[in-house]
Amino acid sequence: DLCPGVHELQTFNVYTMQYLQFAAVNGSCTINNPVMIQYKHPPVSLPFKPGTPQLQRIADAAVDTFLQNAIDVFSDCPSRERGGWLCDSFFIARVAHLLTGNVASETAFLENFLHEEHYAALPEGMFPMCYPADHMDGAFIPQWAMWLVIQLEEYSRRGGETELIRRYEPRIRKLMEYFRGFENEYGLLEDLDGWNFVEWSQANQLTKNVNYPTNMLYCATLRSVAALYSDDAALQKADRIMGTVRAQSFDGQFFVDNAVRKDGKLVPTGERTEVCQYYAFFFGAATAQTHDKLLKILVEDFGPDRTARGAWPEIYPANAFIGNYLRLDILMQLGYYDTVLENIEGYFLYMADTTGTLWENIGSTASCNHGFASYVLYWLSQL
Repeated sequence: DLCPGVHELQTFNVYTMQYLQFAAVNGSCTINNPVMIQYKHPPVSLPFKPGTPQLQRIADAAVDTFLQNAIDVFSDCPSRERGGWLCDSFFIARVAHLLTGNVASETAFLENFLHEEHYAALPEGMFPMCYPADHMDGAFIPQWAMWLVIQLEEYSRRGGETELIRRYEPRIRKLMEYFRGFENEYGLLEDLDGWNFVEWSQANQLTKNVNYPTNMLYCATLRSVAALYSDDAALQKADRIMGTVRAQSFDGQFFVDNAVRKDGKLVPTGERTEVCQYYAFFFGAATAQTHDKLLKILVEDFGPDRTARGAWPEIYPANAFIGNYLRLDILMQLGYYDTVLENIEGYFLYMADTTGTLWENIGSTASCNHGFASYVLYWLSQL
């Protein structure tokens, strides 16, 4: 609400937009020189050249997504929230090292999670799912604390600060003690407290009692503890749990997402999601040698157009975060480069052409500029 005259206005809110429209609700005005001040990471140069115009557009969108979400700490998106979320950070940290050649931003991100000795709203030993901007209502994602440990191990291999890794040890020991309290008679985590998150799909509805993707992630967490702190017991425990997951979860064709208690006994539900299969290969419950038939199905029958083709309708489809990313990472590791290129265009070209950024979901119902999505660059750099 302005009185007559000439005014120079500035707003501090962080916006993202493709178009800007002004409206005078009452009266009239003339608007001169609207300016948007960009708030981004300094420019970076791609260490590779995409092979086609389509891949170039995707790469450009991934770079802009990174620049807007790596200004200080790694963030989810530059408008809805600017907090530093775990799990997302695992992916964007790889991109940051690729584009900058250093771990300065990742160091700053990881230091934040040691800022407080104790979080009043969280159970003893648990890390916040997002910091800064941790939730004071008691909400937390137990799986995100596991991703933190896995990221820390990769950080050490990227040349991260030894002292920071040492400072994390007592906190990680407390975290492992916390998780031990949820291990059942099989050694599997059961009925974890908090917001149990596998991915933005039906998989999040299959976390009651024992969730097998979460236990696959738990095994990877234990292996990271073993690597970080020379803990042979953690490695042996990871192997035991993974053996149990394989025995209980695999139904002969696909991995089942969860098991529930019936008359006190743990019984697999038979519910199967696409992302559960990717967790299995990403974390080592399955390999190309042990589950070759399943891998063939995933490579040949699944992908960007699977739902449109009506293939395997009984398997709940994956979403962008994080199933499609795990899929492409697995295909990259196993050398399916042509399939990766086809999938990259199928999953991301429409995003790049629509907004010039990459999205949180396969649809535009949530963030259309999500930091982890810049991970496309990590694959393109290896093709």
